[in-house]
Amino acid sequence: MNRKLPSIVLAMFFALLVSYCFSATIACANEAAALLASAEIKAAVDKSLPLLVAGAKGSLEQRKQCFTCHNQGLPIFALTTAKTRGYSIDEEHLQAQLKHTAAFLEKNKARYLEGKGQGGQADMAGYALWTLSSGAWPSDEVTTAVAEYFLLFQKDSDHWRSVSNRPPSEASPFTATYVSLYGLQAYGTTEQQPRIAARRDQVREWLLQTEAKDTEDHVFRLRALALVDAPAKEVTRAQTALLKLQRDDGGWAQLADLASDPYATGSALVALHESANLSTSDEAYQRGLRFLLKEQQSDGSWHVKSRSKPFQPYFESGYPHGKDQFISIAAGGWATIALLLALPAVEPPEPEFDLVIRGGRIVDGTGNPWYTGDVALREQKIVAIARSLAGKGKREIAAQGLVVAPGFIDMHSHSDTLLLEDGHAQSKIRQGVTTEVLGEGSSSGPYLGKLDPLKVKVGGEERSCRTLADYFRALEEGQTAVNVASYVGLDNVWQSMMGKSFDRPTPEQFAEMKQLLGHAMDDGAVGVSTMLAMPPGSLAKTDDLIDLAKVVAAKGGIYSTHNRNEGTEVFAAIKEAIAIGEGAKIPVDIIHLKIADQEYWGRMKEIVQLIDEARARGVNVQANVYPYTRGNNNLASIIPPWAHEGGRAQLLARLKSDKDRERLKREINSGLPGWYNHFTAVGGDWGRMLISGGGAYQGLTMNRVQAMKAEGKTPPPEPLDILFDLLIEEGGSIPTVYAHHTEADMNLALAQPWCSIGSDGSAYSTAGPLRRGNPHPRNFGTFPRVLGVYVREAKLLTLEDAVRKMTSLNAAKIGLRERGELKAGYFADLTLFAADRVLDKSTYTEPFAYNEGIEYVIVNGQVVLDRGQHTGAMPGKVLRHVP
Repeated sequence: MNRKLPSIVLAMFFALLVSYCFSATIACANEAAALLASAEIKAAVDKSLPLLVAGAKGSLEQRKQCFTCHNQGLPIFALTTAKTRGYSIDEEHLQAQLKHTAAFLEKNKARYLEGKGQGGQADMAGYALWTLSSGAWPSDEVTTAVAEYFLLFQKDSDHWRSVSNRPPSEASPFTATYVSLYGLQAYGTTEQQPRIAARRDQVREWLLQTEAKDTEDHVFRLRALALVDAPAKEVTRAQTALLKLQRDDGGWAQLADLASDPYATGSALVALHESANLSTSDEAYQRGLRFLLKEQQSDGSWHVKSRSKPFQPYFESGYPHGKDQFISIAAGGWATIALLLALPAVEPPEPEFDLVIRGGRIVDGTGNPWYTGDVALREQKIVAIARSLAGKGKREIAAQGLVVAPGFIDMHSHSDTLLLEDGHAQSKIRQGVTTEVLGEGSSSGPYLGKLDPLKVKVGGEERSCRTLADYFRALEEGQTAVNVASYVGLDNVWQSMMGKSFDRPTPEQFAEMKQLLGHAMDDGAVGVSTMLAMPPGSLAKTDDLIDLAKVVAAKGGIYSTHNRNEGTEVFAAIKEAIAIGEGAKIPVDIIHLKIADQEYWGRMKEIVQLIDEARARGVNVQANVYPYTRGNNNLASIIPPWAHEGGRAQLLARLKSDKDRERLKREINSGLPGWYNHFTAVGGDWGRMLISGGGAYQGLTMNRVQAMKAEGKTPPPEPLDILFDLLIEEGGSIPTVYAHHTEADMNLALAQPWCSIGSDGSAYSTAGPLRRGNPHPRNFGTFPRVLGVYVREAKLLTLEDAVRKMTSLNAAKIGLRERGELKAGYFADLTLFAADRVLDKSTYTEPFAYNEGIEYVIVNGQVVLDRGQHTGAMPGKVLRHVP
């Protein structure tokens, strides 16, 4: 017998054993490495997601006055994640939850702005903003208020502390800090950004110096480190620390002495993936998923034992597990999200619209009653308006509580060269103005013949503008935030031929004027505008104006006029405007209709009658007003017309002449036929003249200036001598505000259906180079004042009629196409404002103040004013008239 056989058999046996064990080891390793099938994960989600929705709906129905991160926040996170994985979700329910969350915060908006908050404090408010952000809820006043709360709450600390004791989700300073900072970064405004950055730096230092104590701490410390852009090595350290807490069963536990549970496991997996880029195919992630699948109940839920004291009222939301339902539904949310993240992402469909404005009070500009609805924009146009639009936008604005109106059209503006200095048009955009109509009396072209070219700067480069076309090109190259249309000014046409001469034009010169008018209309002018109250416009006779207006009428333009006299001969001036319209067969718009002489106050009804009678016989006469009883002009307007002949140098020479002074005094006190005298218009009351221009006397009334000038002088100089000396001192020009018409007359004019709104103002700013002089408050507040004072407070106008006067009425006057109404196919010029608080803030003594209540301004589809802040966008266009 071979005694070696057992040895051979033994060797073979060991070889087989090793081979078997090695194979088994490989098989076990392969089993561990095998990824969970998508079908298995999807089956678990298919059971859990409807249950989460049911619990969220139940909470919404039973706790209408409350928001809960457990029953609403986490289910919404799961819903929005499911969308990214191709799930079809209940969009109506999602929007209802988001609206409920926003409404819950809005109830305490005032407290948030004061840094006081409400129950749950930073934890609850942070989860609420996180919830809104997950549903792409747009920024609004409420989110801004909550962001302000985060900046004020516990501002003496380098982090946020939880004031609740509901572990695990509402007890950790890391959780409170993360959700607070997340809310700030999601919804902080441009103005808040410096303070947000400072707070973020403080949080970063605190995170680097503070260690986590339990799993909740580790999860949200990791999230917060990623949020504050901590050094990569610190994020990796936090990731490693969290991974070390994973148990052999694949799960995580809330505390070291507790068993693994779905809340800790789901929240850990999601944080590792979202904040540390841990792949869902990583072995640790897969082990965590297996734990979640193992722990899922047959009904699709997960059960976690509550660690919180049962201090809040208990109710059945529709999610199981009785008094453990609050932490269990939160666990279900985290677990479902962790599972969803392991499914392949689905590219979302391209949004149908660029911007959707939802739930606003639509006032369409026609005068029709408002209704609640949505407006969708694509590129430069409005493409859809409906009570409820299904399509999504790349951006969406929640307009609940706001009026959605066409962008305001300023019928009478003087921003001509200011827009080349700074095209942002701050004081106009912040009033809701999207289009300015320029060129009253004098325009930015033509500058031909005896006029030197207009010198402007575009991009720092000086250039000359000789024609209106040159000016339009300069605007387009320099870019503007607002659209621009312009008249051709009679002053330009007249002085191009006549220079500073007061002579009558020859037939040849008059024929040249007509040609210049025609060329300007071809350049894109919307009509001709005249300033007849002073030279050179006052030199034109009625027949001259009819002949010139015929040229404009032939090209489809309008005749706009600052009347020859708004005081002693105001009725004759109105009749002249009507005669020009009738004779030239041209539409007429009377600029800032008023009675500016106390002798005639209270007789606006006679002017209204004149216009109504003209309209009844087919003369298209209309007017515009600004909502103030003081007008802006110049102290030099007190000087009779003859003294201005030859220009500023000749005026100053006459003011220095004793002989001319005596004549001037006589004529100022007694007046001249056909001359509107601002001095007599205000009853010779120097206290009703406020110096608005720059210089030592800015903001003072003339009676105070005269008292200063007369002090210590015996005998005191005459008031008119002080006026002459002051004009000499200031180079012949002192911008002045005159209190020369009444509220009653203005109200009657404003109420007429043919009367629209024009500011007679310019695009100034509260800071920088365009903060200059002491401008009339209409430069900052015209349109908000109409809405706040004459609609909301005085109820002189309905909201719909006021908007019509600011939009479609002005667009129709000058023939603007596809603007002035909210209508599909029209250009997307829109203004969104809060009707309950819109109001002007600018005053005569403190004019540099933007209004309140204008929230969004959109020009040609681009947001220029966003939650009251200028975005810097410059989408404005030159709106050239096309016959």
